[in-house]
Amino acid sequence: MKQGYIEKRKDGHLVRWREDDGLKGKRKQVSKVVKGDYGAALAFLAERLNPPKVEESAIRERTFGSYMQNEWAQYVRENWKSSTQVTQGSLVRRHIVPFFEEMLVSRIAASHITAFHAALEKKGLGKKTRRLAHSILVTMFGLLVDDGIIKGSPIKRRFFKKEKKRKIEKPALTEQQLVQLLNTVPHHYKSFFMVLALTGIRTGEALGLRWEDIDFATRTLQVKRAIYRGNETSPKTEDSVRDRPLCQQLYESLLHHRVLALYKAPQDYVFASSTGRPFQPDQVRKALKAALRGIGVKFEMARASGLHLLRHTSASIVYKHTNGDVLMTQQWLGHSSPKETLETYAHLPADQSQKTAERLAQGIFVQPETPEVVDGSVISVH
Repeated sequence: MKQGYIEKRKDGHLVRWREDDGLKGKRKQVSKVVKGDYGAALAFLAERLNPPKVEESAIRERTFGSYMQNEWAQYVRENWKSSTQVTQGSLVRRHIVPFFEEMLVSRIAASHITAFHAALEKKGLGKKTRRLAHSILVTMFGLLVDDGIIKGSPIKRRFFKKEKKRKIEKPALTEQQLVQLLNTVPHHYKSFFMVLALTGIRTGEALGLRWEDIDFATRTLQVKRAIYRGNETSPKTEDSVRDRPLCQQLYESLLHHRVLALYKAPQDYVFASSTGRPFQPDQVRKALKAALRGIGVKFEMARASGLHLLRHTSASIVYKHTNGDVLMTQQWLGHSSPKETLETYAHLPADQSQKTAERLAQGIFVQPETPEVVDGSVISVH
């Protein structure tokens, strides 16, 4: 087994390895100080322990950096949503490019991939992040093969052992807590929170609603777009482009919200700030956290009180009041089926979707015969 040695130095890392000195049966020890981090030293050592074979075709003599600037950049523009370009693009720029940039793609071997993961682990990156980086590399080298730039991919798809995912219970409010919350939040945010809770749409999708997306005659709203970091983008999946019925309480709330709105034109955002731009998520999240504290609700998870809490709440109430109908709950949230064996998405009939909306509203707003009293007053939502 070919081995090497890496030692930390002030100006980089000392790399030692043995190579053939040209004499039969003799190998000499060679050393070199490599500037940069541990990952750069690992990449250098892997290159020396696995010297590249001479390639015949000049087309193969492409650096990874050149590929990133051309073919990969085009692939990202055509296939990655803006949100993906931010999240996964950051992983590519910060970790993948620095490691492979100067290498010739035709000479990248499985040992380089192993060294890359060792470098990520050395940096303290978790397994979930390293799995994502590996899946991106699988795509990258698959495209290199498809384009005829390299003959075969050095990537082993099953680099990580398959592990059973740990089920994490997502926090949600009870019906009574949700009513209390809606009576506690600032008035100008109330309709926004009601949309999240009573339609199950995502925060970005609610922020992207325009008045033209709400049909008060048919009492429906259409999810057509989402807001991500202040910019419009398409909804998360194809199933996320959908209509949502308005129950009576939400219908009345949106009517009242429109009367008080500064921006009422069809192309204006429903939930607009004083500038006409969509609400700032941080401000709305702050209002939600304050309201949760006001009604005495606390969660163990640090991020449990985020805006996604209302989507989880909507899902849990729908699931409860449809007798545990998983497919109905998935359709309500705009999810695809979780079972990989299913070839098609599960959808509800249009009239069943209306029933789902009414069941959700009934579960929240229809209180027991003995009304709940808080601070001496009966809770109600107007």
